[in-house]
Amino acid sequence: MVKRRRKSNGSLMWAAIGLVVVVVLAVVLVTTLSSSGLQQTYFGPTSPTILAEVQGVPASVFNAVGVTSPSVTVAALLSPKTAQPPLTYTVGGKKLPGVVYLGAEYCPYCAATRWGIIVGLSRFGHFNRLYDMLSSSTDVDASTPTFSFVGKKPTDVVTYTSKYIVFRPYETLDRNSKAFMILPPDVQTISSTYEQSGIPFMDIDNHWFITGTEYDPGALANSSRAAIAAGLQTSSIPVTQAIIATANYVAAGICAATHSQPGSVCHSSGVLAAAKVMGTKL
Repeated sequence: MVKRRRKSNGSLMWAAIGLVVVVVLAVVLVTTLSSSGLQQTYFGPTSPTILAEVQGVPASVFNAVGVTSPSVTVAALLSPKTAQPPLTYTVGGKKLPGVVYLGAEYCPYCAATRWGIIVGLSRFGHFNRLYDMLSSSTDVDASTPTFSFVGKKPTDVVTYTSKYIVFRPYETLDRNSKAFMILPPDVQTISSTYEQSGIPFMDIDNHWFITGTEYDPGALANSSRAAIAAGLQTSSIPVTQAIIATANYVAAGICAATHSQPGSVCHSSGVLAAAKVMGTKL
């Protein structure tokens, strides 16, 4: 009869040491990858609660804020270009003004501006979803809480439905500054023709353009996405004021393209205040 050999205590000890070494190496590897600049680029769909809050800001908040804030400087960066062919898309046989957004997920300035763009666009239509995003952890105003218009893959683009405009968003680089969405030829032409100051950039009907961020992304520092969204119901919060002022400027630019439709939005005091600063009559 063959007897089984029992492992000696020494063998068990070396096995335990080997396991500890493997764990330590794994921790070192994760730490090294983190410090090398690799970072998570997908945080999942935005919760229904937050999605509802950013799309359901009361009209009273838009009117109370207008374009001013006692503590956050908001610049009117929408610039006009005249004598340009309108940007239109045909939907169901009807031509609608086009709105094209160019940004990048790593960009803190895009992160700040997206809040106002989303809130402003929500007065003219509806997003089926958004995706949670943080700007780069290694750029200025690191990890600014924001959203992305694109999911895990470049084809996972949000759907925006409106009877007034057509919205086309493009996130050209991901959170690691790697190439993400490729611009189609017509949008590449828009970019090369009108984009003067980099991202964020938004073209409203080839007439009004956002070039840059309208307020310092640092205004969102130390705030969570959930807290910022919940605060959009209160016009006295500085972060809310920055976002809503941006949204009123966006809405005024869109109203100029839609011939002041819908009137309930375009003739509201908050949007009219933005239009006055922009030098356009609605």
